[in-house]
Amino acid sequence: MYASRVALPLCATAMAQEYGWNKSDSGIVMSCFFWGYAIIQVFAGSAADSIGGERILRYSTLIWAILTFLTPQLFDMAYFTAFPTVFLILVRVFTGFGQGFHMPCLASIVGRHLTSTDKGRVFGVSLAGSHFGTVVAGGVGSILIEMFGWRSLFQFVGFFSLVWWYWFKLLRDKTVSRGRDEATLLARSAESGSTEELLESKKSKFKVDNTAVPWKTLFTHPSFWAAAVAQYCGANAYFTMFSWLPMYFSDNFPNSQAVVYNVVPSLAIVITALLSPFIASRLLASGKSVTFTRRAMESASLLSMAVCLLFVSGSSGFYFSLLVFTAAMGSRGLHHGGVAVNPHDFAPHHTGSVFGIFNAFSAITGFVGVYIAGWILQSSSNNWSYVFTFTAIQCIFGAVIYGLLGTGNKII
Repeated sequence: MYASRVALPLCATAMAQEYGWNKSDSGIVMSCFFWGYAIIQVFAGSAADSIGGERILRYSTLIWAILTFLTPQLFDMAYFTAFPTVFLILVRVFTGFGQGFHMPCLASIVGRHLTSTDKGRVFGVSLAGSHFGTVVAGGVGSILIEMFGWRSLFQFVGFFSLVWWYWFKLLRDKTVSRGRDEATLLARSAESGSTEELLESKKSKFKVDNTAVPWKTLFTHPSFWAAAVAQYCGANAYFTMFSWLPMYFSDNFPNSQAVVYNVVPSLAIVITALLSPFIASRLLASGKSVTFTRRAMESASLLSMAVCLLFVSGSSGFYFSLLVFTAAMGSRGLHHGGVAVNPHDFAPHHTGSVFGIFNAFSAITGFVGVYIAGWILQSSSNNWSYVFTFTAIQCIFGAVIYGLLGTGNKII
């Protein structure tokens, strides 16, 4: 999914040259993906809790996989219409719409099938896969773009996305079939007067949560809004780097190797994202509270990113910029032991529904923050320091708010 998402930022420079986009145009095309992504988050979590995330992913994945594969053809087609920009926006919005179901469904599946002690760690590790997708797309994509042009990256990622969809479909069909067989055998045992409690426990694995979410209690709790602010500020920094770093390096260091700056920063976040759930577990095992652990991990992530972005604002030189951005992306990985898994703490019985609302705050930054970055660049004649300083200030704000008000306790 993230390989699909990063394909356009990786290709943005080449696409801008071919289609005649300026920085503002590039910002619109990259950010409009998040319009569909953010809007559907509000409903995706509740749908996952109500009918099962596995069922939804079977269809939503097919939408974005096909659109990714056909993006080059659809973008070319747009310029044969009277309103090419509108056509481009619609393609990206529907791609975001399809991907918007994935994270809330994943949160719902994890929340329904795992114990409370395992939820945060497993969900955090699962999220690290998103960054690995960025690494693969950055490495392979840089080579494909150089050798075969930008269209080849979309087709490469789209093909493997369709392979994943088919694999997931086979696994789900097999699991459902096995579950039905188990339920049938246990039902026969129950009819003969044996193991009715075992039957109920087996059936419970396939139940979904249909109880109403006490939204008023959640929305009036300051700790929820503190987590939402931290989610927004951290995601703004991440999506700004995620979307604009390829163009930053291309503009400032045109002779540098794309495969280096498209892979190294993302590789750092893969490592820290995998480690952070285990660091959080070690803190908890040492006697630290869940609240302390979440605050420590998220504050470290936000403040470290802020320091890095302030450093790079006045930096010069390819290797220094690469080092600082690698440290900044690596700092973001600590988020996976902090706010990223917070919905499992304060809403353990409504994880999918709450995560959908919660993740919408990060999705908003995708079309607000990414577009504003493009607008700043266009208005300031490509002054990148303005973009990074503005982003760093928001990270500091998020760290202060969450450090004071964040919680790891149950709210609803």
